[in-house]
Amino acid sequence: MSINGQAIIDQIEEQNYVQETLAVKDGQSIDLDALFSAFLPLAQKENLAMAKADIDGGIEEGGTTFSLEVNVINLPLRYANQEKKLVYTDQDYDLQVYTIVDSPNVSKSRLKIAKLSSLAALLDDSDGVFAKAAAWFDDQLQVIMENQQQAEQEDVEEPTKADEADAKGASKK
Repeated sequence: MSINGQAIIDQIEEQNYVQETLAVKDGQSIDLDALFSAFLPLAQKENLAMAKADIDGGIEEGGTTFSLEVNVINLPLRYANQEKKLVYTDQDYDLQVYTIVDSPNVSKSRLKIAKLSSLAALLDDSDGVFAKAAAWFDDQLQVIMENQQQAEQEDVEEPTKADEADAKGASKK
């Protein structure tokens, strides 16, 4: 399953690809089955597509976003300028499925991307591919939680410069 480079550029510039967003409130469990159920019909259109779960407002509001995307390169579709530089209009590209996590606590770049499968493999065995996606998302969630705990411990263990200045000022009195 392939797509022409010019069609990719046109869809990205116009943001004319199918999208679905699920909202997950802080403290709610992340329903990956709902994300997968939202994504599969989009992927079946055999075109660029994205389904995402915005957790606690998503990355735009300081939360986390889990996404599944049909794309031709391992960049989120929202990176339109970079994607336009990497896609040649006169070539055909195979459609791939990517898992993406956007979170302040997933990596220094706040972004983790992995190729999940080809679109053809997803359409042939969606249960198997989604099981692989669930395991990957679970791994990234563990990383996020570990990094959050580490950051909280560092905040408790290390006094801030303002606290140190206050302590020095108090000792001079």
